[in-house]
Amino acid sequence: MKLIFLDRMQRFKSKDKNLYVSVAHNAIERLILDAFFHIPQEGAKRDIQFDYLYCVNKFKVLLQRDYKEEKTVSHYANELKISPRKLTEMTEYVQGQTAKQIIIEKIVNESKKLLRHSNYTISQISYELGFTNEANYTHFLKKHAGKSPSQLR
Repeated sequence: MKLIFLDRMQRFKSKDKNLYVSVAHNAIERLILDAFFHIPQEGAKRDIQFDYLYCVNKFKVLLQRDYKEEKTVSHYANELKISPRKLTEMTEYVQGQTAKQIIIEKIVNESKKLLRHSNYTISQISYELGFTNEANYTHFLKKHAGKSPSQLR
């Protein structure tokens, strides 16, 4: 992980300062989330609030790892060995949002970062985020961000 982190930071060092800071933030966030994901579950659970918080945090770790390839609640629920309905119940309780809303928010936020701080074309960004084509990506952003990719850029 250290080599990946250092390589990533080196590649973005010569780029725009805002992009460099964003990359550093995301890399550190991922390290923290990965560390949290490996905390033993046995002794950690004490009550339903902590159960829900623990599960939602694991969901967020998985989302950070998989959001480019996986956009369905059922994928994350299967990874957590719970039902999609239970995952949604937990995210609503802890975050006040459904699991699907959290997934959408993650993709929209990552889209905005890439559109504002990278030189990638809209087509490249759409493929980077796991969309099959630029039209689907544009439709997704118009629906969930209220603007087209070029307007967000």
